[in-house]
Amino acid sequence: MDTSKLRKSHSVENEAELQKDSDHDDGILSKMVNSTEKVGELKLKELPLVHQMKKKPENLDSAASHDYWVMGGPLGARNTVLRFRCSALSDPPVHPPAHELHMTYRTIQAETKLLSAVLHSHGMREVHPNIPDFNLLWTGIHPKPHLLKAMTPYQRVNHFPRSYELTRKDRLYKNIEKMQHAKGAKHFDFIPQTFVMPMDFRELCSSHYRHRGPWIVKPVASSRGRGIYIVSSPDQIPLEETVVVAKYIENPLLLDGHKCDLRLYVAVTSYDPLIVYMYEEGLVRFATVKYDSSGKHLWNPCMHLCNYSINKYHSDYIKSEDPDAEDVGHKWTLSALLRHLRAQGTDTSFLMQRIEEVVVKAILASAPPIISACRMFVPHPRNCFELYGFDILIDSDLKPWLLEVNLSPSLGCDSPLDVRVKSAMLVDLLTLVGLPTVDPMLRRANETRRPQSQLDILKKLNYRRVQSADALAGSSNSIGRKPPTVVTSSRLVASSLSLSPEENRIIKSVRAEFERRGGFVRIFPSAESWKRYGCFLDPVTGITCTSVVSGAQLCAP
Repeated sequence: MDTSKLRKSHSVENEAELQKDSDHDDGILSKMVNSTEKVGELKLKELPLVHQMKKKPENLDSAASHDYWVMGGPLGARNTVLRFRCSALSDPPVHPPAHELHMTYRTIQAETKLLSAVLHSHGMREVHPNIPDFNLLWTGIHPKPHLLKAMTPYQRVNHFPRSYELTRKDRLYKNIEKMQHAKGAKHFDFIPQTFVMPMDFRELCSSHYRHRGPWIVKPVASSRGRGIYIVSSPDQIPLEETVVVAKYIENPLLLDGHKCDLRLYVAVTSYDPLIVYMYEEGLVRFATVKYDSSGKHLWNPCMHLCNYSINKYHSDYIKSEDPDAEDVGHKWTLSALLRHLRAQGTDTSFLMQRIEEVVVKAILASAPPIISACRMFVPHPRNCFELYGFDILIDSDLKPWLLEVNLSPSLGCDSPLDVRVKSAMLVDLLTLVGLPTVDPMLRRANETRRPQSQLDILKKLNYRRVQSADALAGSSNSIGRKPPTVVTSSRLVASSLSLSPEENRIIKSVRAEFERRGGFVRIFPSAESWKRYGCFLDPVTGITCTSVVSGAQLCAP
């Protein structure tokens, strides 16, 4: 990290500014969304100059304008979904389809300034948390089973049931430990040696006397660095509460002497079948104080922890005010880090492949209980999606380590760089998951008029899988053009004839979703999936198999 770049953007801030918690007051965005009424009146000057160059084409007629904001077919068709664009933040459409269809969203205990800005700019409005007629539910907590069971096919919620199997630190470790025992520790060696207190205290002491510390202590269900500290001996760990204790990684990758970690945005749109995307851009967070490996400063969180919510209070923390400066200050983009490493001769393609494997294997390890919960509580296959925040540490040997997985990664925007990365990611996420263009009030009325016997039949037929999706239009600059013709080989035609109607619907839906991926990269399934992960999966169901099976030699080392 170039110290001159750090100082270039450094400005003196008063004490009150330093005490502002951006996770609750989003800095730049706080001026935008002080109330839901003000969201629709956002002015271009109130936004950073991030999206001004992404304005929609001029002189669109009504039909073309609708095509610009929807995908999958004409407005009102069964497979049509909203298309979200960053340009709407600086140049909102006059009569967006979501507004004409009275599309709505609900929020529950969630950080919503950026989300509200995006949704309101596309014509959606927020409704009271108790109103059942909504298109999108965005919650910062796990949705209750009764809420999930009541969802209709067109509704979406941003969590899967039991997603804490991946995001609670104790459950994540236990799930990975189970896979280590079943498939071999060498395939799941991306988490440090970990113990859950107080039940594993004896094992921790035994390991400490063999390898010594230090150890990092974390609450099982907290985020943003809260409650984390480092100890040199197990005797310093209180046993009155459940905490996770992990071996501290003492050889982190350093840039200009500073420790850093990665925040990666991972979207899961389905667990059965499993579909995982990782966003092309992420954030790199730096510790404010230069790293000292002597162990004399274990007490200093601004040396050993990279969380923004901790380091922002340090007097030396530097925040870049230029959205295009990706390698200035104590927060970079992932692209900037990769360019820096590539310039030093690092094989960044191989590094990213290893990071993707960490993400996929962590999700595979936690998937079985989530799939069981989905079968029990989720009535329709596309009701749920998830945005995870994966925190990855790279050590000096360029090995990626999984630190934790966040259930609701912060969408707070305290700098122009945050606005640039997170708004683009959120817009692409909403397009990826596909919000059907449905008027919630009319759909609810139509469903209540159906005979109960007809509803029972529909439940039996459709509750487990999604309906088919039409061919999608091309890129944003192809307004008015016909969708491209899909050329299918004779082999694919022959294979599709052997599939059930349900399987054909799944394939069509997944293809349509892939066309909406934007900046998200699908990392599972991929062309290499079976080679890399086949020995972890049941060959019939494709679900993670936690028992020891023959054929483990199929796994890539």
